[in-house]
Parts: sequence; structure tokens; C-alpha cells
Amino acid sequence: MSALNRYKWPIITLIVTIVVLTLMIAIGLPLGLISSEPDGLERVVIDSKGESWLEGLSSPWKPILGWIQSEYVAGILGVVLTLVIMISVLYLIVYIKKKKRSA
Repeated sequence: MSALNRYKWPIITLIVTIVVLTLMIAIGLPLGLISSEPDGLERVVIDSKGESWLEGLSSPWKPILGWIQSEYVAGILGVVLTLVIMISVLYLIVYIKKKKRSA
């Protein structure tokens, strides 16, 4: 029971992060898709280099992630990868702390 109490706040933090990321995708992505105006980064590029510069721009991730056709799938994949990384780091921290205590 003490292990559960010890890891209670990291687990709560992880759950809150998952919920917030899911809400960000569920609410923010459709808003970005329905907007015809460029976002902040696109506006800076258009102002500095002109709108024609964006037409020839290709993503360096295209060869690796070119199979993703839907932005929802890309968002979900991003959240899943983020969670895997977060859980892996949390597990690594717990493993290192346990190893130090037992030594």
C-alpha cells in the first residue's frame, strides 16, 4: 500500500496530462482545420518570404510519416508516442531509484 501512496501523484499527473492532451486534440484540431487563415508561424513566413515560398515547401518527415493521410490519425499518433515516452521515462526513474535503494 505504501508503493501506491508513493506513486499516487505521478499517476494522477500522468492521467491529467492524458486528459488535457486528448481535449487539446479533440477541440483544437477541428478549429485549426476549419480556419482559412494561416497560423502564427505561417503568417511569419508569408510576411518575410512571400506566399509563393510556402507552395514549394515539403516536410522532412514526409518519407517517414507519408502514409498518414488524416490529421486526426497524426494527432492521435502524436499523443500515443508522447505517452509512451512519458511512461518510459517515469518507469526508468522509478527503476533507477529502486536500484539505488537496494544497493
